[in-house]
Amino acid sequence: MTLLALAAAGTAAAGELRATVRNVKPNQGKVMIALFDSAEAQAAKAPRAGYFAAAVGTDLVAVFPDLPAGRYGLIAFQDLDNNGELATGMFGIPAEPHGFSRSARGSFGPPGFDDYAVPVGASGVATTEIRLVE
Repeated sequence: MTLLALAAAGTAAAGELRATVRNVKPNQGKVMIALFDSAEAQAAKAPRAGYFAAAVGTDLVAVFPDLPAGRYGLIAFQDLDNNGELATGMFGIPAEPHGFSRSARGSFGPPGFDDYAVPVGASGVATTEIRLVE
């Protein structure tokens, strides 16, 4: 299991969000994770922070420290073809492993922000799991 930390941009010391990403295909591309602090930020494709790591094992842990209290959502995908973008097929359906915090899944599209948002307190550690699916 890989454990790496990423500093969130421009925040004072506060809470921490740890995400365990499961079902990673070992030795195939990178795992990329975007941290959003609202549905509007997600719709604008404006993450608060980003994370990427080589897909070494079947699980990895991403740590987002120094987050102000609030709700945060994570969207992850495994970039199998190393092009920096989520490959999609017909009708925009993801063609690479992908997932959301709280292992949320949508019906007929991605889940809404409220479905995958994780509360982070003013101190302490919040945890979530992202299960990659194809």
